[in-house]
Amino acid sequence: MAKLLRLLLFTIIGLLFLFYLFYGEYDVLPNLSRHFNIYAFTFIASTLTGFGIFYINQWLNQRIPWRRHIFGRFMAGFALDFTFLGGLLLMMGWLANLTGIVTYEMFAEDMFIRQIEIKLIVLCFLTMFVVTLVEFNTFSYNEYSVGQIRKLRAERKQLELQFEALKSQLSPHYLFNSMNTISSLVYRDPHVAENFIRNLADTFNYVLYTKEAKVVTIREEIEALKDYGYLLNIRYAAAVDLRIEIDSQYHDRSIPPLTLQLLVENAVKHNIISNDNPLKVNIRATEDEVIVLNNKTGSPSKTASHRVGLENIRKRYAFFTSKNIELSDDDYFEVKLPMITS
Repeated sequence: MAKLLRLLLFTIIGLLFLFYLFYGEYDVLPNLSRHFNIYAFTFIASTLTGFGIFYINQWLNQRIPWRRHIFGRFMAGFALDFTFLGGLLLMMGWLANLTGIVTYEMFAEDMFIRQIEIKLIVLCFLTMFVVTLVEFNTFSYNEYSVGQIRKLRAERKQLELQFEALKSQLSPHYLFNSMNTISSLVYRDPHVAENFIRNLADTFNYVLYTKEAKVVTIREEIEALKDYGYLLNIRYAAAVDLRIEIDSQYHDRSIPPLTLQLLVENAVKHNIISNDNPLKVNIRATEDEVIVLNNKTGSPSKTASHRVGLENIRKRYAFFTSKNIELSDDDYFEVKLPMITS
Protein backbone atom coordinates (compact mmCIF):
# COMPACT_ATOMS: atom_id res chain seq x y z
CA MET A 1 0.00 0.00 0.00
CA ALA A 2 2.79 2.45 0.91
CA LYS A 3 4.54 1.70 -2.39
CA LEU A 4 1.37 2.29 -4.44
CA LEU A 5 0.68 5.57 -2.64
CA ARG A 6 4.24 6.69 -3.30
CA LEU A 7 3.95 5.83 -7.01
CA LEU A 8 0.66 7.72 -7.25
CA LEU A 9 2.19 10.71 -5.50
CA PHE A 10 5.19 10.84 -7.82
CA THR A 11 2.94 10.46 -10.85
CA ILE A 12 0.96 13.50 -9.71
CA ILE A 13 4.18 15.42 -9.01
CA GLY A 14 5.51 14.50 -12.47
CA LEU A 15 2.35 15.78 -14.13
CA LEU A 16 2.58 19.00 -12.14
CA PHE A 17 6.17 19.39 -13.33
CA LEU A 18 5.03 18.91 -16.92
CA PHE A 19 2.14 21.37 -16.65
CA TYR A 20 4.33 24.00 -15.01
CA LEU A 21 7.20 23.75 -17.50
CA PHE A 22 4.97 23.48 -20.56
CA TYR A 23 2.70 26.32 -19.49
CA GLY A 24 5.75 28.47 -18.71
CA GLU A 25 6.81 28.14 -22.34
CA TYR A 26 3.53 28.16 -24.29
CA ASP A 27 0.94 29.65 -21.88
CA VAL A 28 -1.25 26.58 -22.49
CA LEU A 29 -1.38 23.10 -20.98
CA PRO A 30 -0.20 20.18 -23.12
CA ASN A 31 -2.95 18.44 -25.07
CA LEU A 32 -3.17 14.72 -24.33
CA SER A 33 -3.70 13.64 -27.94
CA ARG A 34 -1.14 16.01 -29.49
CA HIS A 35 1.50 15.59 -26.77
CA PHE A 36 0.90 11.98 -25.82
CA ASN A 37 4.62 11.23 -26.07
CA ILE A 38 5.36 13.88 -23.42
CA TYR A 39 2.69 12.43 -21.12
CA ALA A 40 4.11 8.93 -21.62
CA PHE A 41 7.62 10.15 -20.91
CA THR A 42 6.41 11.92 -17.73
CA PHE A 43 4.49 8.87 -16.55
CA ILE A 44 7.45 6.50 -17.04
CA ALA A 45 9.91 8.92 -15.41
CA SER A 46 7.57 9.49 -12.44
CA THR A 47 6.96 5.76 -11.95
CA LEU A 48 10.65 4.92 -12.06
CA THR A 49 11.37 7.81 -9.68
CA GLY A 50 8.76 6.54 -7.24
CA PHE A 51 10.21 3.02 -7.30
CA GLY A 52 13.76 4.28 -6.95
CA ILE A 53 13.05 6.67 -4.07
CA PHE A 54 11.08 3.95 -2.25
CA TYR A 55 13.92 1.42 -2.37
CA ILE A 56 16.62 4.01 -1.69
CA ASN A 57 14.84 5.06 1.51
CA GLN A 58 14.24 1.46 2.54
CA TRP A 59 17.96 0.77 2.13
CA LEU A 60 18.90 3.93 4.04
CA ASN A 61 16.52 3.04 6.88
CA GLN A 62 18.51 -0.14 7.39
CA ARG A 63 21.96 1.40 6.96
CA ILE A 64 21.40 4.74 8.69
CA PRO A 65 18.34 4.42 10.98
CA TRP A 66 16.49 7.64 11.74
CA ARG A 67 16.49 6.81 15.45
CA ARG A 68 20.29 6.86 15.75
CA HIS A 69 21.38 9.40 13.10
CA ILE A 70 18.59 11.90 12.39
CA PHE A 71 20.71 14.60 10.73
CA GLY A 72 22.92 12.11 8.88
CA ARG A 73 19.87 10.17 7.66
CA PHE A 74 18.19 13.36 6.49
CA MET A 75 21.22 14.59 4.52
CA ALA A 76 21.97 11.15 3.06
CA GLY A 77 18.36 10.69 2.00
CA PHE A 78 18.16 14.11 0.42
CA ALA A 79 21.49 13.75 -1.40
CA LEU A 80 20.80 10.25 -2.75
CA ASP A 81 17.19 11.04 -3.75
CA PHE A 82 18.22 14.23 -5.56
CA THR A 83 21.15 12.53 -7.29
CA PHE A 84 18.98 9.60 -8.34
CA LEU A 85 16.23 11.86 -9.69
CA GLY A 86 18.66 14.07 -11.58
CA GLY A 87 20.55 11.13 -13.04
CA LEU A 88 17.34 9.37 -14.03
CA LEU A 89 15.96 12.43 -15.83
CA LEU A 90 19.22 13.02 -17.68
CA MET A 91 19.42 9.39 -18.76
CA MET A 92 15.75 9.21 -19.80
CA GLY A 93 15.95 12.56 -21.54
CA TRP A 94 18.97 11.36 -23.52
CA LEU A 95 17.25 8.08 -24.43
CA ALA A 96 14.00 9.82 -25.33
CA ASN A 97 15.78 12.37 -27.47
CA LEU A 98 17.86 9.62 -29.09
CA THR A 99 14.80 7.54 -29.97
CA GLY A 100 12.73 10.54 -31.00
CA ILE A 101 10.06 10.09 -28.30
CA VAL A 102 10.81 13.55 -26.96
CA THR A 103 12.91 16.12 -28.79
CA TYR A 104 14.37 19.32 -27.47
CA GLU A 105 12.89 21.16 -30.43
CA MET A 106 9.54 21.04 -28.64
CA PHE A 107 10.83 24.12 -26.78
CA ALA A 108 12.86 27.04 -28.05
CA GLU A 109 16.49 25.94 -27.90
CA ASP A 110 17.87 28.99 -26.13
CA MET A 111 15.04 29.01 -23.61
CA PHE A 112 15.44 25.30 -22.92
CA ILE A 113 19.09 25.63 -22.02
CA ARG A 114 18.78 28.76 -19.95
CA GLN A 115 15.45 28.40 -18.21
CA ILE A 116 13.80 25.00 -18.55
CA GLU A 117 16.76 23.04 -17.21
CA ILE A 118 17.26 25.53 -14.38
CA LYS A 119 13.57 25.32 -13.49
CA LEU A 120 13.71 21.52 -13.60
CA ILE A 121 16.76 21.40 -11.34
CA VAL A 122 15.18 23.78 -8.85
CA LEU A 123 11.93 21.80 -8.88
CA CYS A 124 13.79 18.52 -8.35
CA PHE A 125 15.81 20.07 -5.52
CA LEU A 126 12.71 21.40 -3.74
CA THR A 127 10.74 18.21 -4.34
CA MET A 128 13.43 15.94 -2.93
CA PHE A 129 13.87 18.23 0.05
CA VAL A 130 10.13 18.07 0.74
CA VAL A 131 10.09 14.27 0.21
CA THR A 132 12.94 13.84 2.69
CA LEU A 133 11.18 16.16 5.12
CA VAL A 134 8.02 14.07 4.80
CA GLU A 135 10.09 10.93 5.49
CA PHE A 136 11.43 12.58 8.64
CA ASN A 137 7.97 13.71 9.74
CA THR A 138 6.60 10.21 9.15
CA PHE A 139 9.37 8.78 11.31
CA SER A 140 8.74 11.41 14.00
CA TYR A 141 5.01 10.73 14.01
CA ASN A 142 5.52 6.97 14.17
CA GLU A 143 8.03 7.36 17.00
CA TYR A 144 5.63 9.60 18.86
CA SER A 145 2.72 7.22 18.31
CA VAL A 146 4.74 4.17 19.35
CA GLY A 147 6.08 6.07 22.34
CA GLN A 148 2.58 7.07 23.41
CA ILE A 149 1.34 3.49 23.05
CA ARG A 150 4.27 2.18 25.08
CA LYS A 151 3.67 4.85 27.70
CA LEU A 152 -0.04 4.01 27.96
CA ARG A 153 0.70 0.29 28.16
CA ALA A 154 3.28 0.89 30.88
CA GLU A 155 0.88 3.09 32.84
CA ARG A 156 -1.87 0.52 32.47
CA LYS A 157 0.44 -2.26 33.64
CA GLN A 158 1.57 -0.14 36.55
CA LEU A 159 -2.02 0.56 37.57
CA GLU A 160 -2.80 -3.16 37.35
CA LEU A 161 0.10 -3.93 39.67
CA GLN A 162 -0.96 -1.21 42.09
CA PHE A 163 -4.48 -2.57 41.98
CA GLU A 164 -3.13 -5.98 42.97
CA ALA A 165 -1.30 -4.35 45.90
CA LEU A 166 -4.49 -2.51 46.80
CA LYS A 167 -6.51 -5.74 46.79
CA SER A 168 -4.06 -7.34 49.18
CA GLN A 169 -4.57 -4.50 51.63
CA LEU A 170 -8.35 -4.63 51.34
CA SER A 171 -8.64 -8.41 51.40
CA PRO A 172 -11.63 -9.91 53.24
CA HIS A 173 -9.24 -11.83 55.50
CA TYR A 174 -7.55 -8.62 56.63
CA LEU A 175 -10.88 -6.86 57.19
CA PHE A 176 -12.25 -9.88 59.08
CA ASN A 177 -9.29 -9.90 61.48
CA SER A 178 -9.55 -6.14 61.98
CA MET A 179 -13.29 -6.34 62.74
CA ASN A 180 -12.66 -9.15 65.23
CA THR A 181 -10.04 -7.03 66.97
CA ILE A 182 -12.38 -4.06 67.16
CA SER A 183 -15.18 -6.26 68.47
CA SER A 184 -12.99 -7.58 71.30
CA LEU A 185 -11.80 -4.07 72.20
CA VAL A 186 -15.13 -2.24 72.23
CA TYR A 187 -16.17 -3.52 75.66
CA ARG A 188 -12.72 -4.23 77.07
CA ASP A 189 -11.06 -0.89 76.25
CA PRO A 190 -13.18 1.62 74.29
CA HIS A 191 -10.32 4.17 74.13
CA VAL A 192 -7.96 1.67 72.49
CA ALA A 193 -10.81 0.56 70.21
CA GLU A 194 -11.29 4.16 69.10
CA ASN A 195 -7.56 4.56 68.37
CA PHE A 196 -7.57 1.25 66.51
CA ILE A 197 -10.46 2.41 64.31
CA ARG A 198 -8.74 5.75 63.63
CA ASN A 199 -5.48 4.07 62.63
CA LEU A 200 -7.36 1.54 60.52
CA ALA A 201 -9.15 4.41 58.76
CA ASP A 202 -5.83 6.21 58.22
CA THR A 203 -4.35 3.02 56.78
CA PHE A 204 -7.22 2.60 54.32
CA ASN A 205 -7.13 6.31 53.50
CA TYR A 206 -3.47 5.98 52.51
CA VAL A 207 -4.24 2.89 50.43
CA LEU A 208 -6.98 4.76 48.56
CA TYR A 209 -4.91 7.95 48.31
CA THR A 210 -2.06 6.13 46.58
CA LYS A 211 -4.13 3.86 44.33
CA GLU A 212 -3.03 5.81 41.22
CA ALA A 213 0.25 7.25 42.50
CA LYS A 214 3.36 5.91 40.77
CA VAL A 215 5.67 6.74 43.65
CA VAL A 216 5.45 8.31 47.10
CA THR A 217 8.11 9.71 49.39
CA ILE A 218 9.65 7.46 51.99
CA ARG A 219 8.29 9.91 54.56
CA GLU A 220 4.71 9.19 53.42
CA GLU A 221 5.35 5.47 53.39
CA ILE A 222 6.77 5.57 56.93
CA GLU A 223 3.81 7.54 58.30
CA ALA A 224 1.40 5.02 56.77
CA LEU A 225 3.50 2.15 58.09
CA LYS A 226 3.31 3.59 61.61
CA ASP A 227 -0.49 3.42 61.45
CA TYR A 228 -0.26 -0.15 60.22
CA GLY A 229 2.29 -0.95 62.92
CA TYR A 230 -0.11 0.32 65.58
CA LEU A 231 -2.75 -2.12 64.34
CA LEU A 232 -0.24 -4.96 64.59
CA ASN A 233 0.73 -3.94 68.13
CA ILE A 234 -2.91 -4.00 69.21
CA ARG A 235 -3.50 -7.39 67.61
CA TYR A 236 -0.27 -9.09 68.67
CA ALA A 237 1.03 -6.86 71.52
CA ALA A 238 4.71 -7.60 72.20
CA ALA A 239 4.69 -10.56 69.81
CA VAL A 240 5.41 -8.16 66.91
CA ASP A 241 8.31 -5.74 67.15
CA LEU A 242 8.38 -3.30 64.21
CA ARG A 243 11.31 -0.93 64.15
CA ILE A 244 11.72 1.82 61.55
CA GLU A 245 15.25 3.20 61.56
CA ILE A 246 15.43 5.30 58.41
CA ASP A 247 17.40 8.52 58.77
CA SER A 248 15.54 11.73 57.90
CA GLN A 249 18.02 12.49 55.08
CA TYR A 250 16.35 9.74 53.04
CA HIS A 251 12.75 10.76 53.73
CA ASP A 252 12.39 12.71 50.49
CA ARG A 253 13.53 9.82 48.31
CA SER A 254 10.87 7.93 46.38
CA ILE A 255 9.43 4.45 46.60
CA PRO A 256 6.43 2.67 45.01
CA PRO A 257 3.42 3.02 47.34
CA LEU A 258 2.58 0.22 49.82
CA THR A 259 5.98 -1.44 49.27
CA LEU A 260 7.05 -1.43 52.92
CA GLN A 261 3.57 -2.31 54.13
CA LEU A 262 3.44 -5.30 51.77
CA LEU A 263 6.78 -6.57 53.07
CA VAL A 264 5.75 -6.18 56.72
CA GLU A 265 2.44 -7.87 55.98
CA ASN A 266 4.33 -10.72 54.29
CA ALA A 267 6.47 -11.13 57.40
CA VAL A 268 3.36 -11.33 59.59
CA LYS A 269 1.57 -13.65 57.19
CA HIS A 270 4.41 -16.11 56.71
CA ASN A 271 5.58 -16.51 60.30
CA ILE A 272 4.12 -18.07 63.45
CA ILE A 273 3.69 -15.23 65.95
CA SER A 274 3.73 -15.80 69.71
CA ASN A 275 4.98 -14.09 72.86
CA ASP A 276 7.54 -16.85 73.31
CA ASN A 277 8.89 -16.40 69.80
CA PRO A 278 8.14 -12.81 68.70
CA LEU A 279 8.43 -11.57 65.15
CA LYS A 280 11.00 -8.81 64.78
CA VAL A 281 10.92 -6.59 61.69
CA ASN A 282 13.61 -3.98 61.15
CA ILE A 283 13.54 -1.36 58.40
CA ARG A 284 16.60 0.79 57.72
CA ALA A 285 18.17 2.63 54.81
CA THR A 286 21.52 3.36 53.24
CA GLU A 287 22.45 5.75 50.46
CA ASP A 288 21.57 3.13 47.84
CA GLU A 289 18.80 0.99 49.29
CA VAL A 290 16.04 0.39 51.81
CA ILE A 291 16.50 -2.84 53.77
CA VAL A 292 13.62 -4.79 55.31
CA LEU A 293 14.77 -7.61 57.59
CA ASN A 294 12.77 -10.01 59.74
CA ASN A 295 13.57 -13.11 61.75
CA LYS A 296 11.97 -16.44 60.87
CA THR A 297 9.72 -17.95 63.54
CA GLY A 298 8.35 -20.81 61.48
CA SER A 299 5.88 -20.97 58.62
CA PRO A 300 2.17 -21.50 59.28
CA SER A 301 0.56 -24.38 57.41
CA LYS A 302 -1.38 -23.68 54.21
CA THR A 303 0.27 -20.33 53.62
CA ALA A 304 1.14 -19.19 50.11
CA SER A 305 4.70 -18.23 49.22
CA HIS A 306 6.20 -14.77 49.66
CA ARG A 307 6.73 -14.65 45.93
CA VAL A 308 3.36 -13.13 44.93
CA GLY A 309 3.87 -9.92 46.90
CA LEU A 310 7.55 -9.73 46.05
CA GLU A 311 6.86 -10.21 42.34
CA ASN A 312 4.37 -7.35 42.48
CA ILE A 313 6.99 -5.10 44.07
CA ARG A 314 9.68 -6.23 41.63
CA LYS A 315 7.52 -5.45 38.60
CA ARG A 316 6.57 -2.02 39.91
CA TYR A 317 10.21 -1.21 40.62
CA ALA A 318 11.11 -2.15 37.05
CA PHE A 319 9.31 0.97 35.81
CA PHE A 320 11.74 3.24 37.66
CA THR A 321 15.13 1.54 37.85
CA SER A 322 17.15 -1.18 36.19
CA LYS A 323 18.56 -2.24 39.58
CA ASN A 324 17.30 -5.54 40.90
CA ILE A 325 15.61 -6.18 44.22
CA GLU A 326 17.94 -8.36 46.27
CA LEU A 327 16.50 -11.19 48.34
CA SER A 328 18.11 -13.28 51.07
CA ASP A 329 16.28 -16.19 52.69
CA ASP A 330 18.70 -17.82 55.14
CA ASP A 331 18.60 -17.39 58.91
CA TYR A 332 16.75 -14.11 58.31
CA PHE A 333 14.46 -13.01 55.53
CA GLU A 334 15.93 -9.87 54.00
CA VAL A 335 14.78 -7.72 51.10
CA LYS A 336 16.91 -4.88 49.71
CA LEU A 337 15.00 -2.27 47.73
CA PRO A 338 16.98 0.10 45.47
CA MET A 339 16.55 3.79 46.17
CA ILE A 340 14.60 5.63 43.47
CA THR A 341 16.36 8.92 42.94
CA SER A 342 14.02 10.46 40.36
